[in-house]
Amino acid sequence: MGVLLQREVRSYLEGLPSDWFRSTRLKEEDSFYQKLEMGRARNVEKLEDFFGAMIAVPLRRDVSEAERLVSKFFEEDYRRPERPDRASHRASEFPFSDLRLYGRLRSDPALPRGPIHDMVFEIQIRTFFQHAWSTATHDLVYKSATFSWARSRVSYQVRAMVEQAEMTLEALDALTGFAGLLPDGSPEADQRALLDVVCSHWAPGELPANLRRMTEAVQLVCREIKLDRAELAGLLDRGARDLAGHPAGWTPNQCIIDYASRYQHAKLRRAVTDTRRNAPVLHVTVEVMDRLGLDARRCPRVRL
Repeated sequence: MGVLLQREVRSYLEGLPSDWFRSTRLKEEDSFYQKLEMGRARNVEKLEDFFGAMIAVPLRRDVSEAERLVSKFFEEDYRRPERPDRASHRASEFPFSDLRLYGRLRSDPALPRGPIHDMVFEIQIRTFFQHAWSTATHDLVYKSATFSWARSRVSYQVRAMVEQAEMTLEALDALTGFAGLLPDGSPEADQRALLDVVCSHWAPGELPANLRRMTEAVQLVCREIKLDRAELAGLLDRGARDLAGHPAGWTPNQCIIDYASRYQHAKLRRAVTDTRRNAPVLHVTVEVMDRLGLDARRCPRVRL
């Protein structure tokens, strides 16, 4: 029955966001009997973590969304910690405190209820940081044959650092206004200026989803062609005016190189004929090479 439950839960977990991590496990026989011998299972038929699932989300603010999605197929009986708004440990302690939900699979009202819907199991919801800490320290501390206060101490010190890192990322926007941080600098200021130019010519839906990578690519091309921000703005303005708009489906980089072959002929020619060993590759069209009067086969850094 446990294997059947695992298969069913896995099918539900596949519907979670693809950038979340998820896993399932059946308790090993040795672990099962050890739990009985430790007196931690009052009712063998209702061992709450005989089967368990785990979901890891990027940050703590994503935990509530994970709970919402889990509730679509999981009926919660109880949880640990019991209260999300009150700590269950002292402020000086940093124990394992990931959210654990205990309950059963929801049954479909249109179908007969089966034994699988009476099995209590556990779903842990944790952050990537918590998962990394748990994975890295679990076997080293909790399954080690060595009883070491020092090992446990270091493990919890790392847990404290993990919590601090999470808090820092959650408050990232607020921290950028901290008086001790300089407000601006390179290369971010230069990249932001280039992005502003590009965004003034294309609507958000016309640009790639990853604006950072796109901007870095634009910056590389502008550096190779020797275009500053003002020249880039003028180049895009003139190209859009002469061609009655930027060609549909073209990326900003494609437009920049094409327009440079029209209006910055000498600069682009010097760039494509650069023979530096580590010069980055420039992707151009046949039309661009024709305007420059060059043979792509004689330009090592050019790719058509």
